[in-house]
Amino acid sequence: MIKKIHSNTAILLFAQTAKADALHKPLANNAALMDVLNKKVTKTAKASGFDFYHFTEAEQRGVGFGTRFSNSVQDVFDKGYDSIICLGNDTPLLTVKLIQDAADALKKGKAAKGKSLDGGLYLIALHKNNFDASAFRGLPWQSSNLAVAFHQYITVQNQELEVLEPLADLDTEQDLEGFLSGKDARCSIIRLILSTLSRKQNNYQFHQQQTISVISLLPLNKGSPKAA
Repeated sequence: MIKKIHSNTAILLFAQTAKADALHKPLANNAALMDVLNKKVTKTAKASGFDFYHFTEAEQRGVGFGTRFSNSVQDVFDKGYDSIICLGNDTPLLTVKLIQDAADALKKGKAAKGKSLDGGLYLIALHKNNFDASAFRGLPWQSSNLAVAFHQYITVQNQELEVLEPLADLDTEQDLEGFLSGKDARCSIIRLILSTLSRKQNNYQFHQQQTISVISLLPLNKGSPKAA
């Protein structure tokens, strides 16, 4: 049983449902995989012990990514929290320890960022008094310039920034190929895929007409892989 942490910090998972994601992301033909990614990050976040909120398209308000994200952060702050840790659903190597590292930074009065290898961010942690909704909304979301821009945003707020371990994310078919052909990352993503499969073969057909076959050698596991 997960022990809840009595804290003024909450976790926000800002991610659409797998069905909605499948309509907008290059991994559109792998809605089942997107569902597993949502379940994986949810399990990891809840294992940290902090209050957890998942804002899907049903809870998000406004037009445009920046507006919807900014409104979601404000909605969580309006619940009475003093700080927030924001996560997406596309970083399967996220661990409880990284979330705890971000929380430790917040306790020290800092902000924190987890940088994706493509220049984006997989984690944002900041205090309510450092949240400028307009400036936050205007950051170059979904671009390779986001990590640098967020650093500048925090600098303007006169806030010290803790930089977490960089991680690879999973946005495109090329990313999926990279995970499957890697070593440590491959192990993680295969476990994710196996969690959606029984004893059968699953083919991932890419636009380049290349097919990667993953053979499930394990019984169906209805839960997400254990968080590290």
